[in-house]
Formats: sequence, structure tokens, C-alpha cells
Amino acid sequence: MKGDLPFWQYCDEKYGDPILDLCCGNGRIAIPLAELGYEVVGVDINLDFIASAQRQTKKMAQGGRELKVTFQIRDIVNLSLGRTFQLAIMPDWSFQVLLTQEDQLSFLRLLRKHLVLAGAFAFNLFIPFCRQRGLIEKHGGYEWPPDPSYHSGAPRSYDAVSQIESLVESNVHPVKFRHTNLSELKLLFRLTGFEIAELYGDVDRRPFTGNRENDYTIIARRK
Repeated sequence: MKGDLPFWQYCDEKYGDPILDLCCGNGRIAIPLAELGYEVVGVDINLDFIASAQRQTKKMAQGGRELKVTFQIRDIVNLSLGRTFQLAIMPDWSFQVLLTQEDQLSFLRLLRKHLVLAGAFAFNLFIPFCRQRGLIEKHGGYEWPPDPSYHSGAPRSYDAVSQIESLVESNVHPVKFRHTNLSELKLLFRLTGFEIAELYGDVDRRPFTGNRENDYTIIARRK
């Protein structure tokens, strides 16, 4: 999400390091935070993303810029790193790749074990009601009209039973997101030992109003 680095830096300044960057991708956030002097561990299940991040940091080290950042291939549903962190971050609406409540619960329970007491988990995700605007019923299901400005107009559908959105681009495996609302999140947190410490309407820390311009930008604390 373009321009979101100041929010993650705010979290780091407030809650400290070491930092666990979940679904870190190619190091888009982890590397800039490490450049600011923080210790960061980035994890992602995608081998290509991790390889790209490692190439970037290796090149920087060869140029004399040693950073306190490492990258590992990990499945966040079965996370086991053998250490704890002051802060975990999960940018880019990545929480919504957890497609079932079972996976959400497994992730949060394991994440809690990786955080120090009162450690923080900062992340953001879209508001289902706002995301579902424009859905049309078709063949017993729901679809969004093609939008050339979003993934080149790739077909997008929504299953109201599973709460899963699917996006299919040519020659690419379907991208899936689970639509999770704030009430569900609060229950998931209650079941896994977290509580919401800060709630904003976007990564610019605007007040949360629930309008169509908002997302859920949340900092949860380990109880």
C-alpha cells in the first residue's frame, strides 16, 4: 500500500523492536525499517518474494550497508521461529489471505507465542461492507462488474457462504481473500488473548468512522 511506511514506523517507535514482518513479500517494508536501524525478521510463504528480498539485502551488504534484517520462508498458520518480538506487522491487507476461522485462530494463537507480554500486532484490512459495493447476482452467485483499473479487469466473484472473494488473472492461480468484519475480529482476539489498543480508519491514522474511504487499521496488544 503506497505511502504506508510512516504508519509502520510509528508502530516501531511506539512499541519497539525486534519486529516480525508477516507476509513480508519482497521486503517492501522490512528493508526500509531496517535502514532506520530496527531489527526485523521477515517471513513469507512465497519463495520468489523471499529470494528477491535476500538479493536486495545482499547487494546492500556488498555496498557496505549491513542491515539487521533477515528473511525466512514460513507458513504463518504454522509459525515457529523460536524467539519473541516486541512488534509484529502485517501490511497490505495480508490478514485476509487466512481463508477460514480455523486458520485465523491458529495464526493468532501462534503469533501470541511470538510476542513478548503486551507486545503489539499492527495490521490493516478492508471493510467487507465497503468492499462489497457494486456486487451483482449472477448464476446463483455474486460478481463485481469488470474494472479495468483493478488487476486489468480480471474476473472477481464473492461467495457469501464462505465469505471468500476470488480474483482470477490469466495464467495466475486465483487470488483469494476472506471478508472479515470488526465484530469477528474482536471475537477472534478474545479467543486468542489479544485486545485492540488502537483503531484507525487508514494507515494515515485518521479517526475510524466506518465510511467507504476507511479500512480497519488496527494495533492489537497481547494480553
